[in-house]
Amino acid sequence: MFKKSLLFVTATVAMFAFAQVSFAADVKCGASKTDPDAECAASKTVCILAMDPPVCKAPLEAGKACKRDKVCASNKCEKPAGADKGVCK
Repeated sequence: MFKKSLLFVTATVAMFAFAQVSFAADVKCGASKTDPDAECAASKTVCILAMDPPVCKAPLEAGKACKRDKVCASNKCEKPAGADKGVCK
C-alpha cells in the first residue's frame, strides 16, 4: 500500500513539474514600441500583441486575431477601419 501511495505522489509531482516547464516556454515581448519583436529574434518567432500578455509565437494561420501584418503567415492582417485588432487572411 505504501509503495502505491509513494508512486502516486511521485507521478503527481512529476506531472506538475513538466506542466510548469511547458508554460515557462512562452517568452514575453512587446516591451519596445519601436521593435516589439526584439525579444523574439533568438527563436525566429514574432511577437503576438493581440494576446494578453503578448508572447513570442510562430506566425499565425488564417482566421487568427492579429494587430500587424508581420504576425500572419500570409503577411496580411485585415483590420476594419478604426479597429485595433483584425484577422489573418
